[in-house]
Amino acid sequence: MSAKDALIRFFDEKELEPQTFSIEHNETVHFVDLEYLKDIIINHASVQEQRTIRGVIAQIDFRNGDMTDYLKHLAEAFVKFNF
Repeated sequence: MSAKDALIRFFDEKELEPQTFSIEHNETVHFVDLEYLKDIIINHASVQEQRTIRGVIAQIDFRNGDMTDYLKHLAEAFVKFNF
């Protein structure tokens, strides 16, 4: 299974609560909705990025951890890279 397929499956099966991440960068506050973040990960991240994200998510999920901190980290990375 490709990393992209595994991520799609993960997000479908986990049914994460809708949330919006508030990210401050360069004196501007950006809001990144979870659905938008999922789209970025699944449709716009490189294959290597998807593999890395899949690996981290698998580790967190295996330990029954909370995905919120990692997803916020990804949202911060997106904002800092693009704005």
